[in-house]
Amino acid sequence: MTRKLKYLMVIPGKTIPNEIKECLEEQPHRSGLYNWIFAFQGNYGTYWEYENDLEKFDVVQINMSPKDMIIVPTLRRKLKGSSTKLVLNNDYVCEKWGDWGLNPHYYKDIQRLGDMVFSTESHQVSNMIDGTATLPHPSNTEILKHLGTSQSEDSVGFIYHWWAGQSYIPYLNIERVKEKHKVAKSAVFGYSMSKLNQMHKWVGAMFDEEVPLLDFPTFAQRIMAEKCIYDPNPFHTYGRNGVELACFKRPVVGSNRVFSYNKLFPELTCDPYDRHDTMKKFDLAFSSKVDAILDKAYEEVEYFNYKNSKERYLAALDEATDRGGYEWFQKQR
Repeated sequence: MTRKLKYLMVIPGKTIPNEIKECLEEQPHRSGLYNWIFAFQGNYGTYWEYENDLEKFDVVQINMSPKDMIIVPTLRRKLKGSSTKLVLNNDYVCEKWGDWGLNPHYYKDIQRLGDMVFSTESHQVSNMIDGTATLPHPSNTEILKHLGTSQSEDSVGFIYHWWAGQSYIPYLNIERVKEKHKVAKSAVFGYSMSKLNQMHKWVGAMFDEEVPLLDFPTFAQRIMAEKCIYDPNPFHTYGRNGVELACFKRPVVGSNRVFSYNKLFPELTCDPYDRHDTMKKFDLAFSSKVDAILDKAYEEVEYFNYKNSKERYLAALDEATDRGGYEWFQKQR
């Protein structure tokens, strides 16, 4: 039986932003960072809310985004000499760290303040301080597998990532798929105006339908209706979409830079910039062989469930603690 852990995730500021409240309150929950709270049946709040109660918890975790990491030195001072462990996580693709405008030495110094440090994918981890653990975020696979939809679309769904801002090559490939596999339309999911995407003025002419950013229950209903999904994510990430699509038994031609696609749909992963490779994977996704691929992914997605994720987290915490925690990290490069 997995041992109990008194868990707290904190953010700076006086109040919880509305967009985070919505993620915490939606049912069912989307996969990703906040599932550590649900997996450990823990607490979430602002530093100021828990300032005098930090030592009541076994673990205090904070995400090292630029707006959150400012409170890390304060947390370290408050927990000096305490048995409470400070866990720091990265939740952003390493290819975009430069967009933060942070001094790299400062970010490494922030990482050294943790008793345990982790990120979700090996390429991210390789660019962090030595001793960083690789821990993909958990998903409530049991609930996700019970979701269904009455909708049906003769469509290929393209998952757009605002932080990547790329639609040019995906459009070209989807048009070829529509023609070859006799699919009526394309739908771009999660599209939002971004200065990173200079193609935004053409999006309405490129895709047949624009599906805006949705709450997760609505998103799940809609994406399950697609004939096939396309996610040529150009950056290295663990990929919550892969976990959810495996639970939904939906075929996805996904980027070979995404951990969840490589683990769950290896036969369907593609180089996001290789048209020939991509089209071969779409041929497979539209063939009778895809059912066996989806069945296998449906079983293997339990790697990401709460129980297995908690066991990996606790093992990483024990390893970090045994080698010296914060004092050990202070000596790492």
